[in-house]
Amino acid sequence: MNFGHIKTVKECDALAATESDCGGYIMFSTQHPDWACRCCTAEGTEDGPAAAPWDIYRVQSPRKTRQQESTGGGYVEKIFARGRECTEQASSLGCLSTAAECDQMAAMTPECGKHFMFSRAHPEWACRCCTANGADDGQASPNWNVFEMQSARPKTFPAIVTMPPETDPFVGLPVADGRRPGWLVREDALVIDARAPGGGGILILQPVLRDSSSQWGKKQGSRPQWLRAILATNREHARRHGHAMVMRAQPTQPQLTPWQVRNCGKKSVPACVRLNERENFIWEKHLMMSEYLLNGQNFSHVLMLDADAALVQPDRDTLRGIADSLHHEGKDLFLTDEDWLLYGEGRINGGLMFAKNTNFTKALFQDTFHAHVRGPAQLKNWKIGAKDMECSSNEQICLNDLWRGKGKPFFAPFATMASGKRYNRGAERGGVNHITDPDVEIMHWMGGSKASADQALCNGVRDLTGGGPHGYGCAPQV
Repeated sequence: MNFGHIKTVKECDALAATESDCGGYIMFSTQHPDWACRCCTAEGTEDGPAAAPWDIYRVQSPRKTRQQESTGGGYVEKIFARGRECTEQASSLGCLSTAAECDQMAAMTPECGKHFMFSRAHPEWACRCCTANGADDGQASPNWNVFEMQSARPKTFPAIVTMPPETDPFVGLPVADGRRPGWLVREDALVIDARAPGGGGILILQPVLRDSSSQWGKKQGSRPQWLRAILATNREHARRHGHAMVMRAQPTQPQLTPWQVRNCGKKSVPACVRLNERENFIWEKHLMMSEYLLNGQNFSHVLMLDADAALVQPDRDTLRGIADSLHHEGKDLFLTDEDWLLYGEGRINGGLMFAKNTNFTKALFQDTFHAHVRGPAQLKNWKIGAKDMECSSNEQICLNDLWRGKGKPFFAPFATMASGKRYNRGAERGGVNHITDPDVEIMHWMGGSKASADQALCNGVRDLTGGGPHGYGCAPQV
């Protein structure tokens, strides 16, 4: 066995004593310790070839009968190949602190064989498991060890359970009257379609997914007035300027990904869903974008706008203006930063994504959603050309990694970033007072600022909802 570069014969002796594959002798070169510490098999001591810089030593350290090392907490690890990597990796399981945690995660992952690789020196390199036949004769790498799995594997792996659908997810939302168009995806609902006949045009997407905290409305009764005011404002903007608007109120099943189920361990399915709810609802936006960019209506552009954001210039076709700017710049994707915040300039806010319908944007949003499903295992080959990128929990980290990180060469040439002060203005910290500024196109009521939306949209200088004080957006109750 090769233990890698060990500085002294004493250290080499101690390591060999821990390995059951080693016999009672080691070979070590004091002149060339960089040649590595190596142990002989039980029958491999006699009649070796002459080599002046090498010496054979009898192991002096107390022997362990098994190749095991206790790490506390009852877990006993077994090193299969010290200073080696897997020959073939099955999956990356994320950044875990200890070999014990890596062992447990690998045991719960059906793609994994019975071995995993972990670096104590660099746990940030992630826990990675080997394929069923991928543990032997891996590349030498002094910072890695291949371990034999000690955790018990389940007889059957947990299925990705779907949650029961809501019986009426659109209660209290402004669904258009009349027959539901056949081009809608899944259970989505039309709010308005003011486009000219024949397809194409600009589509506004707003997911309104009711969360476990009931912030977006209760299962029975009215939606909060701030939400109704925002949806009514966007509906009015679409009506004035000839756009279509669609809502999604039923989350796509299964909500959980395989890696989320593994991370939840013994938690119940409802508890696991609640734990991952916020991030999964955010990733629903990327799924919607890919679905409607590929839609047979052939929309020219698709806007994804968080349901707490509103188009606040009723007399100006904001979206057509953005489309024109993309055309003039030769870009496919319009994003905004958070420059209304200290240190927010240059940092993407995912609350607004405006895409021209191109091969790039169609591929991009398929990639980002599939990367989320893959999680720590990473998406190996992106349709846009990127390699081995992870988009697991946080959407904005993923977008920013694409914008200025590893994905930059494949993403940045097609994207442009505009000022959030104009196109995605945060309403918090007094930002709502800028709603009457002529250069603010979109206001975004994030976090605790939501309660100010109905006052700003219904009782300000202008009624932006188009329905007056007794309409859907501004009436105290609907």
